[in-house]
Amino acid sequence: MKLWDFKMMRNGRIEIGEKVSDLLGMPDDSEVFTTMFRYEGDGKTSYEVVVSPFGPENYRQLCSLTFQVHDRPGSLAQCAKFLKSRNIDILNSESVAFMPSILMTWVMLVDLSFFGDIETLEREFKEAKAARDPALSHVDSMKIEISNLAERYTKGSAPGNSRVTTRALRKMEKKAGLLKGNALELPESYLGFFGKKDSPIMLIGDTTSWVLSISFLDESTKLWRIKFNIPDKPGAVYEVSEAMAASDINILAGYTQVLIYYKKMLFEIVADVSKCKGNCEDFKKMLDEKAAKLGKDYSIVSAEKVPFE
Repeated sequence: MKLWDFKMMRNGRIEIGEKVSDLLGMPDDSEVFTTMFRYEGDGKTSYEVVVSPFGPENYRQLCSLTFQVHDRPGSLAQCAKFLKSRNIDILNSESVAFMPSILMTWVMLVDLSFFGDIETLEREFKEAKAARDPALSHVDSMKIEISNLAERYTKGSAPGNSRVTTRALRKMEKKAGLLKGNALELPESYLGFFGKKDSPIMLIGDTTSWVLSISFLDESTKLWRIKFNIPDKPGAVYEVSEAMAASDINILAGYTQVLIYYKKMLFEIVADVSKCKGNCEDFKKMLDEKAAKLGKDYSIVSAEKVPFE
């Protein structure tokens, strides 16, 4: 899922927006917890704030759980009863019938703190299905794994990367903050570490663990959102990416979607053009020229500046 956005932090206030906040279970007036990291690598420094609606007292036993069920009345009730009987708390969740009248998926974050471990839950589900328990007659399967939420709070975005030094500047705030007007007010301690109250930022949502990552960009950043039509074949994404790199255009976010199998796909990027070299005065014209050089199956759908609100 494409869930990233670009904003401007002003006086320590970050507008998250309804799209991101709703998908991550962070509606207006809800509580959120935060922690801050500093990353160092290749002589450069980067800062990140991790935001989640789940606090330090309950993230240790959180798991991602997915049920596949018949798309009929009572199916979700069977799943909920199975969890209720084991004292398992459903937290954020989303269900969708992606095969109407046939199959439905229910994806959720659950708290196993008052039940036990994943292995026991998997065993009990398998035993119930093997015994043809009527209480699970509408439930096809269950998949569960430990959420990476705790790791994001304690190890940052690049655990195990020897090139990047990660430092938790501030362990998770014990006191929750409130989202007001779909905006987050960063604690003064964070702003002290960062050294300023205004900055362009990138918002990245992780819907599997209900976490929002806020990365701080250089003040000189100039962003463009560019959409390409490219052929659906091996190497097509490379051709466009290499063409951007040749002009020192740095891709910050990318998204691909097949439009016609084996023929056409969409490649959308948001790129920093502040260090663009070559004929960058007329940026759109330069993009058209690059696409033309790649061949008739490459074209620019749209190209526009990304304003920092």
